Amino acid sequence: MIIKTEIIDSFLEHGNLDAVKNHWIYSVIVPGQYTFENPNNVNKELLVHLYETIKNRLYQFKPLNEELWHKIFGELCIPDTTAIYLIVGMPKPYDAVVREDQAGMRCIILDLVRLCTYADSLEELDFIAADFLTHELSHVLMSQKYPYSKQIPKVNVLKQLVFDEGIAHFLSYQEDVLSVDWHTDKMNNRRDSVYQKLRYYLTQEQELTADAFLNANTGPFWDKYASISGMFAVVSYCEHGGKLEDLLEKGPTALLDIIEKGI
Repeated sequence: MIIKTEIIDSFLEHGNLDAVKNHWIYSVIVPGQYTFENPNNVNKELLVHLYETIKNRLYQFKPLNEELWHKIFGELCIPDTTAIYLIVGMPKPYDAVVREDQAGMRCIILDLVRLCTYADSLEELDFIAADFLTHELSHVLMSQKYPYSKQIPKVNVLKQLVFDEGIAHFLSYQEDVLSVDWHTDKMNNRRDSVYQKLRYYLTQEQELTADAFLNANTGPFWDKYASISGMFAVVSYCEHGGKLEDLLEKGPTALLDIIEKGI
């Protein structure tokens, strides 16, 4: 993997982004739109710790739920040419995204200031680093088998999001993810809520506005109806005897059928 640090390095050296605010990366976060926000109230100790932690984890990458990761992805390997940009300057709700670079290659972009807001201590940052790297690098492997197309209808992209983001959220939710009690009242209510919203947009495509589509995978964690539906469906798939080794071959339909049944 190739770690790109020119933006974060400039910020740490100068305390601002004046030298890099016109970097091409701020025009691909929202494709075709300049998307930039000056960081403020930055905890530099947390930021530097996260920066070093992520670099160290990338040099010796080990995902959360490593056994499940290998069951899902099998022999797929992260290409050595995968570029990971460690930056600051993305506005909410963006914290980590996979986008195309200037050469049309998919790259991972992590905003370290945004990620720092999810932790109150150095110890919590260690999990944040493992969480986001597991999540984003799973997208890299998924794109080898299921690349996104700009030409397909938005509702089909939504179905692919359920699969891609569902697996990424499942693997990165926490270590030993299948030991979680997924059937508490709170979890049941969360599952019912996102399933209902997803089924609505899958059958009422005319209601899938730009905002509705954005909310499928951005915003508060449990409100991301496509991503979280997919995560719950992967759990259900495992609980009902599905083999993770077969999930990539089965594709999005395997999860969408579970969501349609509401299990």
